[in-house]
Amino acid sequence: MLIREIGEFNLIERMSKALSSSGRNVIVGIGDDTAVLPFNGDKLQLVTTDMLIQDVHFRTTTATPEQIGWKSLAANISDIAAMGGEPTYAFISIGLPKTTTVEFVDKFYSGMNEIAKLYSVDIAGGDTVSSPQVIINIALLGEVNKDNLILRSGAEVGDAVMVTGDLGGSMAGLEILEHKLTFHDTEKHLKPIPRVNEGVLLARSGWVTSMIDVSDGLASEINHICKMSKTGASIQMKSIPLSQNVRQVSDIIGKNPYDFALFGGEDYELVFTCKPDKVQELKDMMDNEGNAEVTELGCIEDADKSVKIKDISGKIMQLSSKGYDHFV
Repeated sequence: MLIREIGEFNLIERMSKALSSSGRNVIVGIGDDTAVLPFNGDKLQLVTTDMLIQDVHFRTTTATPEQIGWKSLAANISDIAAMGGEPTYAFISIGLPKTTTVEFVDKFYSGMNEIAKLYSVDIAGGDTVSSPQVIINIALLGEVNKDNLILRSGAEVGDAVMVTGDLGGSMAGLEILEHKLTFHDTEKHLKPIPRVNEGVLLARSGWVTSMIDVSDGLASEINHICKMSKTGASIQMKSIPLSQNVRQVSDIIGKNPYDFALFGGEDYELVFTCKPDKVQELKDMMDNEGNAEVTELGCIEDADKSVKIKDISGKIMQLSSKGYDHFV
């Protein structure tokens, strides 16, 4: 059997079953945005790690070294945000071809340092090795109050499904670069903004029951929440927030803009579920704090109703989890 026959998420599940535990008190292990460990008093330790490979996650022909450095750390910061936490310390390991210029490395760390300062992250160590291509691995620590920890597994029937910001912008940015379009915005693809402040506020509200960041596409993330929460969901396609940039780019290249949002990934917005009687109160709270706008997409349903989406024409379809998969 080949890895591509089972896909990334089935591979992760298979590996998690094969790994043994030493008996230490791991609060949350494999299967959420970050691992959760005991820490200090009322705080829990959050730990996440990501690897990025040249020509898989980024291209040096379409992204500057500064943008690559920024995005590498942003992806990890977003994982911490999805747990309601705040990032603290990062460890950066990087593999570089021997022909890499020192200027490339300087600019890469300049971009990473820029976002690290923005989110008060201290880069505390790492490793460097020789590699045939640029390989970046980041381990990021974070903290969250015990009472504010949000997992993927807490959604309940009747909860509203919501999202911060707008979706599809990263995929639109990639299409802009690949089609060499001009007068369009690539910022969400090259320099995404993790929703740390929003994640902290949502967690502190006491109204949010589950949360995940949009790294693999909205369809994949909603399916993750439902799988972990043992529920189904119903989503309205017309409610998915799209920017004017996404609509324009999709029109130019002849693709469905909602596919950008559902299956594109790397938007690093937060998808979350909220107690139904608190939806408007939560919207007002987020608006008053000057954060990203939040949008209601649908609701959580019984598990036997699976995950469905009503398209623009009113047709109800199964919403499959076909976001980005490394092995398919």
